[in-house]
Amino acid sequence: MRRQIINAVLCGMALTLFAAGCSKKEETQETTAAEAAEEVITDLGEVTKLGEYLGVEVTKLSTEVTEEELETRIQSILDANPEYLEITDRAAKNGDVVNIDYVGMKDGVAFDGGTAEGYDLELGSGSFIDGFEDGLIGANVGEERSLNLTFPEDYMNADLAGQAVVFDVTVNAIKEKKDAVLDADFVSRVSDYTTVEEFREGTKSDLTEQKETQAEQQLQNDAFQIVLDASEFTLNEDAVEQTYQNQLSYYQSMSEAYGLTMESLAGIYGMTEEEFQEQLRAAAENSIRQELLVSEITAQEGLTVTDEDRASLAEMYGTDVETLQSTYGDEAVDASALLYKVVDLIVDNAVIQEE
Repeated sequence: MRRQIINAVLCGMALTLFAAGCSKKEETQETTAAEAAEEVITDLGEVTKLGEYLGVEVTKLSTEVTEEELETRIQSILDANPEYLEITDRAAKNGDVVNIDYVGMKDGVAFDGGTAEGYDLELGSGSFIDGFEDGLIGANVGEERSLNLTFPEDYMNADLAGQAVVFDVTVNAIKEKKDAVLDADFVSRVSDYTTVEEFREGTKSDLTEQKETQAEQQLQNDAFQIVLDASEFTLNEDAVEQTYQNQLSYYQSMSEAYGLTMESLAGIYGMTEEEFQEQLRAAAENSIRQELLVSEITAQEGLTVTDEDRASLAEMYGTDVETLQSTYGDEAVDASALLYKVVDLIVDNAVIQEE
């Protein structure tokens, strides 16, 4: 079964394997091979009861596109592609899109990320810090304004958080946003179609393809989860802790790369830092259960990873095998490829009911 996207349930384990693989590669670079081998816990625990994995019953979601779904999709395309009429006879008002050049300065010196030219900004969108957009209401084309503002105390860039700054802004153009209308002109503007009917049929075809992909994804997730739920495990708590720490390190590095704290990163997911860490630990336990399950089924079926399996995995991640291996290591790549091979085995032998 050819897979086009990474499955929602399974990608958590794939990410864990990759994060762990990356971490192990870093440890190997910083320690001797013997020290690294001692630090990597290979005893994850055991499967005490393997659930039935051949012939599981699973329901596949319907891929039928209803008229309501089609109309909703078309409306979303209309909403995403409004018309813009250039305004020259009045000042900017809330809801207009202004094309601007701006320079942000702190203590008279331009700061990183505070300068842009030809930037389109919708007034009232809340895209910029408080006061910026309001400060441009009433401006005319060609007008220059200096905006004395203060960054919020919790701004992600610590150097600017709570700081007073000045933005020098030039208004290049003002555009009024109008709701799009589904007609031949709109169709030609946003697509390669020429008539409304062709656009509707093409949109329905795209929506059907999307639902088919989602249904296949859900089928794979559900089938694997059924087997996982039917199995029982004894986990090595030291392995759980190591997996958790690997994941925590991964997210800490990711947050630092984006100039975020762990607290702010957790906030993006709607959680406190403590709740986020609890989720990571639960994910670590689940990923080990999945890894043990994959290993058990692999042993039962005598499965091995082939070059074709590695190539298929690399295709899912939009890269090549060599890049994947150099980034995460051969072991993590093969473990992820084996995961998807086991999923294929389960799904190919499942009893599938259509919704």
